[in-house]
Amino acid sequence: MRKLRTLTICLCAWMFVGAAAAQTYSITDLGALSGFTSTYAADNNNLGLVTGCSDNSLLPTVPCTTNLPSEAFLGSSGVMQPLGNLPGNDQSIGYVVNDSSEVVGWSGNTQTGNGHGFFWSQTDGMVDLKTLPGGDTYSLADAINSKGVIVGQSLVSNGDVDMVIWTKNKSGKYQIHDKRRLPNAPYCYALDINEHMQVTGTAYFNFSGTKYHGFLWSSANGWMNLQPLPGGKNSEGIWLTDSGVIAGLSTSAKYPNGVSVYWDATGIHSIGTLTGGTSSSPGYISNKLEILGQSTVAGGGNHAYIWTKAKRMRDLNNMIPKNSGWVLVHASSINTAGQIVGYGTINGEGHGFLLTPW
Repeated sequence: MRKLRTLTICLCAWMFVGAAAAQTYSITDLGALSGFTSTYAADNNNLGLVTGCSDNSLLPTVPCTTNLPSEAFLGSSGVMQPLGNLPGNDQSIGYVVNDSSEVVGWSGNTQTGNGHGFFWSQTDGMVDLKTLPGGDTYSLADAINSKGVIVGQSLVSNGDVDMVIWTKNKSGKYQIHDKRRLPNAPYCYALDINEHMQVTGTAYFNFSGTKYHGFLWSSANGWMNLQPLPGGKNSEGIWLTDSGVIAGLSTSAKYPNGVSVYWDATGIHSIGTLTGGTSSSPGYISNKLEILGQSTVAGGGNHAYIWTKAKRMRDLNNMIPKNSGWVLVHASSINTAGQIVGYGTINGEGHGFLLTPW
């Protein structure tokens, strides 16, 4: 599971301040790949490896979100291995790394705008996952589980986008499987898959993207439409635990620009924003039901947060050494050791960070 999804904005109505909240984590600057200045850290696994992307974007642009040459990486402790690009391409980003150190992501071409999802391993290098028939210009691999099953999306011949799953055949080569779309939603983007083969994502009901709903899918139960909060029009399913709890985003009367939410067996729940914020978005949900992401704060800007049911939402900027020079903008993943990766700014550049609990 995991990864760089919507870098929209974030949440919470509770404020966690004081000495108890300070200096909970040490922080490591992940730096950047050679030839690049900026980095986005998208995911970390339970072995401590981090994946993401480096490019030469300038603030306030978030790294790896614009049409600039870039390269995916895999590494730890600030030592990053470049993963390259698919042939003929000059962009790549790693979205998720599983505990077998296999990476999935996207590689594209800045001139044509076309790109394909990829699978990477130390043995095979970067492998083109291809597309559905007629969709040659676009596919994307968003997540991989411990079984090596990959989920994402592919363009189809009529211009729609279908949810797809890639699995290995007997010869060890990945094959693509068309799972179609949420009914009446021609553009279906699968974003995460858990160990029980449940998938969550976001389905768009029109090309303009003005109406969209999250979904939960499984082969046994088919498609479930994730309804938004009361007064809201749109929702997104983004992350998924192995028990089937979904983290995502919803609009509502109170949060017209969206707020972080989760869906469980009892329905949808908002987790709010950081103090003074007006919107929030999730970066990840762990099997311990820790939700990470970013929230707007008073005075503007975005801060990275961690949320739990017990302690509610906390600003990660209050949990690192004072005067570090960092502004933590987005938290994108947490592993079982409690290490958090994400994106922030330091010395006028956008860099990935690694937080390690003290």
